[in-house]
Amino acid sequence: MEGSSEPTMDDGNVDAPALPTEVITEIFARLPAKSVGRFRCVSHAWCARLTSPYFVDLHYRRANRPEHPRLLLTAVGSDYDDYLHSWRPGGAVEKLMPDDFSDGIIVPLTKPCRGLVLVRGTGNGGYFVCNPSTGDVLALPDSEAPQKMIWRPSRDLAMPFFVEVSYGLGYCTVRKEFKVVRLFCNPEGDTGMAEWTSCEVLVLDRPAYWRPTVEQPPLCWVEEEKPAVFLNGYLHFLCHDGGIVTFSISDETFGSLLPPSGFQNEASLMTELDGCLCMCYGQPDSDDLYHVVVLRDYKEVRWETLCCIDRTTWPESKRVLLNSLWMAPLGMYNSDGGQKIMFGTGGCKLFAVDIDGNAPQILFTPDETIIGSCEDDSIPALGLYEESLVPVGHTMEEMISSSSTAEAWFDILKWLPARSVLELSLVCREWRAMVMTDHFVQSHVTHANLNKSPRIMFIIDPRFGTYMDLEKFTDGRRPPLISNLICSQPVHGLNVGSCASWDFICNPAMGYCKHISFNDNDGTFFSGRIGLGYDSEFKEHVVVHITYREKNLETRYYELECKMRYVNRSQWHPLDPPARPVAATPPTFVNGKIYWMVDSNIGPVSTTCEIVAFDVQTQEFEVMPGPPCSHDTRHMTILQLQDALCVTCSDQSLNTIDVWTMKKCGLWLIEYHIDLQKFLPDYLSENTTPLAVDPKDGRILLHGGWSLGYYDPKTAEIETIYTEDIPVHGLKLCPIICHESLVWPFCPS
Repeated sequence: MEGSSEPTMDDGNVDAPALPTEVITEIFARLPAKSVGRFRCVSHAWCARLTSPYFVDLHYRRANRPEHPRLLLTAVGSDYDDYLHSWRPGGAVEKLMPDDFSDGIIVPLTKPCRGLVLVRGTGNGGYFVCNPSTGDVLALPDSEAPQKMIWRPSRDLAMPFFVEVSYGLGYCTVRKEFKVVRLFCNPEGDTGMAEWTSCEVLVLDRPAYWRPTVEQPPLCWVEEEKPAVFLNGYLHFLCHDGGIVTFSISDETFGSLLPPSGFQNEASLMTELDGCLCMCYGQPDSDDLYHVVVLRDYKEVRWETLCCIDRTTWPESKRVLLNSLWMAPLGMYNSDGGQKIMFGTGGCKLFAVDIDGNAPQILFTPDETIIGSCEDDSIPALGLYEESLVPVGHTMEEMISSSSTAEAWFDILKWLPARSVLELSLVCREWRAMVMTDHFVQSHVTHANLNKSPRIMFIIDPRFGTYMDLEKFTDGRRPPLISNLICSQPVHGLNVGSCASWDFICNPAMGYCKHISFNDNDGTFFSGRIGLGYDSEFKEHVVVHITYREKNLETRYYELECKMRYVNRSQWHPLDPPARPVAATPPTFVNGKIYWMVDSNIGPVSTTCEIVAFDVQTQEFEVMPGPPCSHDTRHMTILQLQDALCVTCSDQSLNTIDVWTMKKCGLWLIEYHIDLQKFLPDYLSENTTPLAVDPKDGRILLHGGWSLGYYDPKTAEIETIYTEDIPVHGLKLCPIICHESLVWPFCPS
C-alpha cells in the first residue's frame, strides 16, 4: 500500500504497528471474491492492488483448496430456481447470482477454468461465460442460433450448413487469454463421421469476432450435449465414434486420441477427474454397469479403469433416490481416511462411492435446503465452483465506447450501404466484430436509410430469397411476373410477405429469406394474414398471424384466430383476436403499431371506415376510426408514407386515388389527390398502390401492377421507370422496397 493514503488496521491507535503489505495481501487472497470486491471500495490504492493481475492470480491459488471442493448448483426445475447456488460439504447452500440472463435453463458445461465457467441456456438460450463468484456474465455472440447452423435458401447447393456443434473453453498460458472454441459438423450417418467440419475461435476481451482456427479441423462427428474438456492446454472433443479430437489452445492445431479398449459410445460422456482425462459410459437410469476410465499416461495413451459401478448391489432406497437421467463424476472426495469419487445427478443430488463402487454415501440432496426439490432431467445440474476474481471480459460494445478510434469508425461505417459494410468488415478483425454487434446493426439500419431515395428491387424467386435491383433490368432483361404474391413495406430492415399458401420474412439487401411455417394454414391466400412490427424496447421484430377459422359473407359471421412471435424465436404465443374482422389487404407498421383495414363485408355493420391496430409492446388490439371515405365502389389500402399512417381510397369511376394521412391529433386529412385518367392503361386506380415517397423531391412511387413510376404532386405528371409491354392476366410485377440493412435474424429451425 502507499503511505498515509492507505487505511491502517486501527486508525484510532496511532501507536499500533501497521501490518506489512505482504501480510495484508495474503489475508485478502484467502477471502471470498465478493468480500475482496467490497475492500476494493476502500481507496483507489486498494482497488488498484486488488485488481492487479498478480493479486487476481494469487487469490485464485490461495482461495481454493483442492481437498475442500465446492459445488455449483443450477437447481433445475426447483421451486427456488431463479439463482445459481454453491455448496461445500458440511456447509449450507449459498446463493451466488441470478440465473435470469438466458431464456433457457442454465446448464454448466465445463469445469471452472481459472474460475470461469462456460454455461448454456437450454432451448436455444445461447452460450455464456460467467464468473459465479463475482456475478459477471458475458454473452457469447451468435450462439443462440449460430449462422452456420441455419439453412439458407440458395441455389448454391455446395455451400454447407451444419447441424451439430460442440463448445469448449480454454486458457492460453502463453498469451494469458481465454478462448472459446466451437466445432461444427455435418454428420454422415453411414460412415459415422462427417461430410463437413468447421472450427471457430472467440478470444475473450479482444476486439474481434468468431474467426476460423489456424488449422482446418479433421472430419469428425461431435454433439452439442458433449462439450469439450480442457486439460493440459488442450480441448478434447468426444466424437460420435468414440474417438477424441484434441485442439491446442496455444497454436490452434488438431490431434487425436484413441478411446479406451471396450469403450461404448452410447450414453457416454467425457470429463476431467483427478487431473486426468476421464471417459464414462453406461445408461445412468438403468441397471447397466457404469464405467469410469481415466487416461493415466497421456503420451502413451494408457487408459485405466478407475471404477465400475454395479447399481444392482446398492440398497433399494439409495437406488431409487439416485436414479437419474444424467450422472457424472465431479471430483475426488476424501472420506474416512480414503479417497472416493464424487458424483452428481440430474436431480441435483450428490453422492460418493469408493473405487469398488459399493453402496453410495449420500452427500447432498436439495430437498431440505433453500433450493427445494428439483426435477430430474438429462442435463447437468451440478458442476464445480471456484472462488475467482478473473474478469469475464468486456463486450464489443464496451470496447468500442472506450476507444475513440473505434467510435469514429463506427460513426463512419453506419452510413454506408449494407454490401459496402460487409466488404469493409474484411479489413480487420476489429471492424468485423464491430459490424456484427446488435448496437451497430440497429444504428446502421437507422442512419443508412436517412434521406435516401427508395431502393427498388424485384423479387425473382421468393422461395430462395432471390432479388435484383431495378437498374439491372436493361437491354431486354425482364423481371418475372408472379401471381398471389404480396410483400410489406420495410420495417426496420426487414420485409414480410405471403405467396399462395406460404409466408416468408426477408432482407432483400442481404439476400436473406426465411420461410414461416404455420400448423393451421388452410391453404387459402389471405393477403392480410401476416403483419410485421418492431419492438423498440426489446429491439426485436414481431410477427402477427391472423387466420379466419370461419367466414360467412351471407350471415356476416366470422371467427378469428391470432398469434404472434418474435422473429428470432420459434415459439408462437396466442393472442385475443381484435374486435373487428381484418380485410384482405396487406397491413402496415407505424410508430410501434401494426395496422389492418377492417373488412366491411362481415361482422358488425359500420357506415364508417375502421382500422384495427396492434400495439407490439402491450400486445393488445384496438379499433380506431379511419378516414371519412365510403367503401362503396372504392378500393382501400393502408400503408406508411413519410413515417405517417396513410389510407388510400381509389375511385374507380373517376380513376383517382385520394391519400389520407392521420395527423398527430388523430384527424384525417387528404394529403394527395392523384388523377390517373390520362395515364391509362398503365395506371388503373383499382390496381395502383403507392409504395413510398422519395424524401429528396417528394415524388410518390406508384405500382400499377405492370408499371412502376414516380408521380410528382407539383406537376401531376408520372415518370414511368419500368413497364411491361404485354401484361399477363393474373400475373404482376413484384417490386419490393428494401432498407439498407444488416438485420439477419437467424431463428432456430
